[in-house]
Formats: sequence, structure tokens, C-alpha cells
Amino acid sequence: MSRLALWSCALALVCGACESTSNYEPPQPGALAESEWRGRIHMSEKVKNIIAIEEDQVFEARQNGLLRVQVNMRNLTEGEQSLRTSIVWFDASGLQLHAPTDGWMSHIVRPKALFMASAGASNPDAVSWRMNVDSWSR
Repeated sequence: MSRLALWSCALALVCGACESTSNYEPPQPGALAESEWRGRIHMSEKVKNIIAIEEDQVFEARQNGLLRVQVNMRNLTEGEQSLRTSIVWFDASGLQLHAPTDGWMSHIVRPKALFMASAGASNPDAVSWRMNVDSWSR
């Protein structure tokens, strides 16, 4: 993890400790091991050739009792790419949890650029997730 990322995490923890709201839980930052996220991120065949997950850049945390996820990816190509992502949430029984915010999010990614896909569950029962990444045409 880069020095800047470590400082950012430390600052977030210090700021979170200063919160006066009694039900606030600062996120527990930490990158997931590849073995933890590899089976949860599904990319179309086309996307596998143009996008890479950055090493140590898949994060999972609980904030205010809700699960959050962030995946940092890089466009490997010399051209702009149009992508879409969706995150599906699951409870402890493995059942999918539905939310009003379900659906695809669009991303237009510049050449060689790093971009972030993130989302938060709206149901406190969410304990796991799956991300789908696909290309789309404008």
C-alpha cells in the first residue's frame, strides 16, 4: 500500500474518532486479499482485456452499520473506454438483497487512467457482494 494511502487511512480513522454521533462506526479500511475478491468481481470477456484491478486496491468496510465496497481499476488501453458496473448485495444466507439503488452505473474512463467503482449497501443485513463489470456503447 502506498504511503499516501496509509496516511489517508490514518486520517480517516482519526477524524472518525472525533465524531460525536453515538451510532457512528468509522470504516475499517483495509485491502482485501486477491483470494477474497477474485471470485466476487465478474468481468465480461472484452473487459478482461482492457481493465485491470489495481493490486491491493479492493476495499471493504462497514460504515454506520452498512457494508461498503470500493474497487480501483485501471484502463490498460490507449483509448477512452465506456464501462458499466453493478454491485449485488447478499445476506448471511446467500440470498440477494434488493434495493432502490440497484442497477448499472456508467463510467467513461480516459486512456491509462485509474478509476474507482464504489457502492454502499442500503440494508444492514448485507454481508457479501458481487460486482459485475461490462462494456457499453454510447
